[in-house]
Amino acid sequence: MTAERRLAKLESTLSPKAATMLWLAEAQQFGSLPAYVAWLIDQPVSAAPLERVPAQARAGAIEAMRRQPREIVQEAAHGAARDAVFLVELVLKLNSEAEERTTIQGLRYVGLFWEMRAIRSEAELVRRSRSRAGRTISSLAKHWQAWCEATAALLTGLHTSEEARLLLERRYLDGHPALFPDAIEDWGRLQARVERLASLGDALPPLMEGRRRGPRSAEIEPPALDLDALRARAQLDAPTLAARLVDEARAAALDVLGDAEGATAIVARRMREDPKAEA
Repeated sequence: MTAERRLAKLESTLSPKAATMLWLAEAQQFGSLPAYVAWLIDQPVSAAPLERVPAQARAGAIEAMRRQPREIVQEAAHGAARDAVFLVELVLKLNSEAEERTTIQGLRYVGLFWEMRAIRSEAELVRRSRSRAGRTISSLAKHWQAWCEATAALLTGLHTSEEARLLLERRYLDGHPALFPDAIEDWGRLQARVERLASLGDALPPLMEGRRRGPRSAEIEPPALDLDALRARAQLDAPTLAARLVDEARAAALDVLGDAEGATAIVARRMREDPKAEA
């Protein structure tokens, strides 16, 4: 048997996790999910991950259960295929989740960036103005507080998503990144930009130093953005998000396997636990 044939045999009899990680490592070499999908279009159906990975896992289970009763072998093969489909769906879910959040949160970042510029420009005008300073500063402080809260929420959401993804990568992929290289780069770039934006949370007060202060009842101190505290909060929220992503991947896997009833049961349970959850 040639080395190539031995390798092909080994690759055809893998555990669900090993088959998934082999597929993922090969797919990630394309650099992006769209590039991989574009290549996949011209390949035979057997190359599709939802065909290839469960087939390898099924063959691996059959090989591992040789000489066992037929019913046990069939059950093991079915379980291996089911687990493999779930892992593929989880990888795809993590990538789609990252892409969606990068797009939406990126737009929110742009909005908050320009809002910050507008607030700072207004603060500069207030600093130079001598008329109605107290009332203007009070209004400006409220606007600034709302900006700080929105920026903190944006950054906490990004950290929560990242912590949830890392948790699932450790649990199901032995810590191997689930995202394609371009998604990792886009995510890191957005996170760095939002963190830089959040660091400007204390920039307004110096612009108004030396001005007449408004009535104490109208004074509002914007909250300081403690990046360590935001990360700590994200670590607490991450398991909830991770559980949702797992449920969505399991429901998708059951749907692929033809178990519509099982998929619907997962969605129904999530709706009972969280009425705001999306179907």
